[in-house]
Amino acid sequence: MQMKTSQDMTSQDTAGRPLAENPLDTEFPNLVEGARYALLQRLAPALQHHLVGQLQPMDMIALMMERRLQAADPDLASIRQDCALMGTVSRTAVKSIVGMMGWIEPRPAATINVSTGVKNCLELLVTEFRFNGFVIVNEVTPTDADVSSRAFRTLVSASLVALSDVSKTSARLVVRAQAMAQQVKLTIDLQATEKAAKSAPVASYRSLEWKDVEILALAESVALTHGSTGVELVFSRLAGNESAGF
Repeated sequence: MQMKTSQDMTSQDTAGRPLAENPLDTEFPNLVEGARYALLQRLAPALQHHLVGQLQPMDMIALMMERRLQAADPDLASIRQDCALMGTVSRTAVKSIVGMMGWIEPRPAATINVSTGVKNCLELLVTEFRFNGFVIVNEVTPTDADVSSRAFRTLVSASLVALSDVSKTSARLVVRAQAMAQQVKLTIDLQATEKAAKSAPVASYRSLEWKDVEILALAESVALTHGSTGVELVFSRLAGNESAGF
């Protein structure tokens, strides 16, 4: 597999001009903002699906309570149980929704365990990917390694989306991670499962290009190597401080 590094791919633009040789270059912040927006637009349908999923149980409980209150002789004991259940469900929903907001406005200081971070990314994307002919396989084993939550979520989700966009066939996306003393190496292997073309995705925004992923990797100080059948990301290990939640 011929792999390309982020440094190789971000050195020049289509006109041959330097693109981001220095992170302090005046153009670079705008490129990063554009790449983050492109990724967020691709994640928006999945985020919306999860938000709605958290609110649906509350709506069902409210409807059930309304029916019971309309009875000629309301069962107050059952209504009290419904109220208690509503409280439990609403607290769970609020916690999950607050965690999901980290995808939109991440806290720069937050860290996340590698295996938890992979689980979060896959929970967000697995349903939409399956509809488009992709099966994501998590082969990451539990580890005590912590990394930047923003960098990890950004680059893992962006790499998965970019790989699915460039793939011409349905495929398995196998995620693995290796923790080292100072770094964590994460790989995503794209394994074609059939020769037929994949299902056409219903995207509300443009495809995510490798240029976008390379810019994000440079902004987050993550080493990126990619090719037609895989991605390798190298993150710096950090001491755990703030949990990123969902």
